[in-house]
Amino acid sequence: MTGFGKGDINSSAGFLKIEVKTFNHKFFELSCKLPENLQAYEEQIKSVIRKKISRGKFYLWVQYEPPVNAQTDVYIDYEKLERYYKLLKGVKKKFDFKDDITLSQLMSFPEIIKSKPPKEDRELLLRAMITTLQKALDSLVEMRKREGASLYVDLKGRSERIEKSLLKIKRFLPAEINRYKKKLKEKLSGGYFDRNGQRDERIEAEAAIFSKGCDISEELTRLISHIENFRNMLKSAKEIGKVLDFIAQEMHREINTVGAKSSDFKISKEVIFIKSEIEKIREQVQNIE
Repeated sequence: MTGFGKGDINSSAGFLKIEVKTFNHKFFELSCKLPENLQAYEEQIKSVIRKKISRGKFYLWVQYEPPVNAQTDVYIDYEKLERYYKLLKGVKKKFDFKDDITLSQLMSFPEIIKSKPPKEDRELLLRAMITTLQKALDSLVEMRKREGASLYVDLKGRSERIEKSLLKIKRFLPAEINRYKKKLKEKLSGGYFDRNGQRDERIEAEAAIFSKGCDISEELTRLISHIENFRNMLKSAKEIGKVLDFIAQEMHREINTVGAKSSDFKISKEVIFIKSEIEKIREQVQNIE
């Protein structure tokens, strides 16, 4: 299920801003873009996310700024300064320069004066990051809930339309058997009665075989049961995406059998409609955890 969320916090640990985004995927995949000083917390971040998100491609961006009042430590790299000094002395001696080596000359060389970032309170920073992440996740989950409500309405409506179509097929089935009998009688024409004027039992036998061959009552019963189960699962608060996909597969298998057994145009028309709705259901359930 797609979604977007963000959160930020300004605390004594510094300023943190987190943005999260999810896309549909069968499994859970996490991609983090973290500042260098926060990369060690990737496993903690993943643990917090997995408590709320079980499936999907998950992208996370973190922006961090240290506290405004943080003191940066400045120091001199004396080892490097000494090397520069010895280098200049060697040049002076080799070329017999009379000039003095001055402090300003030495300090002009690169990387003599260095700075260290302020010492961080790692525990405080981790707590601030988790708080910010929770805000972003809450925002994302709220968006996904709204999308889920729309999906529920759509899937429930499709299941109801399929059920109505199945009831139509049930009503069409007796007419299909009667039409077959009529066609069979017309083919045999005068041969429908035997020499004694009694009905030829062959037609009844043929009709019985046809009726058995196109009997789709079991498939229809299973389909209606699948639809009922599907709607019940839609109300569940658990992870249902994979279960719904499995039920939709079973529905598709049953309706394929119905289509193969029936030669009636009206039934075939309903079968095509039901297949189309099931395909749309299968597309939609990929968006559900």
